[in-house]
Amino acid sequence: MENISKMEMANALFNKPYIKIEKKFFGFKTNVTYTKTNSPVVGTCLDYSPTEGQKVKEIVEASPSALDAVVQKNGHPKTGDNGNFRLNLCYSQDREFAALHLQQFSGFEYHTVGEIRFAEGDEAHKLLAIFVK
Repeated sequence: MENISKMEMANALFNKPYIKIEKKFFGFKTNVTYTKTNSPVVGTCLDYSPTEGQKVKEIVEASPSALDAVVQKNGHPKTGDNGNFRLNLCYSQDREFAALHLQQFSGFEYHTVGEIRFAEGDEAHKLLAIFVK
């Protein structure tokens, strides 16, 4: 699991009204909670090859109504050891909340692809079923 406060999307995530941040252990540890269900939020990074990364991009950019069709068309993307796409993913442990931030490696650094996607409820469950086992 990743340290959420060190992710590029941390500021956008922490500015959401339903996210609570608590500093512990002299500020070295940060606890993040989804307040609607009081569930802890965890973070992870997933790497994808260019081909699989395009699938992830389509999924992240799909509207909630088109999400099922996009997944049916593309299938579940497979992670790789080192890819040029990286998906930063934060989600509540009860899977009622998800935040997805897709980046692509070019010019020796990662650049944001699209916008950060926030999802709650059924939409979060559908997205997390694709990326988290």
